[in-house]
Amino acid sequence: MSFEVVAEFERNIAAFFNAPNAISVDCCTHGLELCLRQQDIKKFSVPARTYISVPLLANKIGIELEWREEDWLDYYYLGGTNIIDAAVLWKQNSYIPGTFMCVSFQFRKHLSLGRGGVISLLYDTGDCRKGIGKIT
Repeated sequence: MSFEVVAEFERNIAAFFNAPNAISVDCCTHGLELCLRQQDIKKFSVPARTYISVPLLANKIGIELEWREEDWLDYYYLGGTNIIDAAVLWKQNSYIPGTFMCVSFQFRKHLSLGRGGVISLLYDTGDCRKGIGKIT
């Protein structure tokens, strides 16, 4: 079985966002989870008006969650980290250097695949990619 089509998809996504790398995942929330686990995050904050999956994720993996007031558009940082929930972001060259930006392909999003996501890996070293690969 060849995964070349997946590798090509990841290269195209990385090029679109102008990110050094991209890793395909089954959904944006699981992308966030992989980043949180890879960095061994113990606490983060999120806007009070976010997706329900994010606080549920914190509870699932035992991370302390704090709420904050923030009006956000397109993306927000998981406070205290370099991880970005960019579920609805779909803008060319929008990668923010030095971050992990997690994007969604859910049916109401820009790339409507029904389910899926990508971590626009956002680091130009292979170390983070290998670390996340070990978790999956």
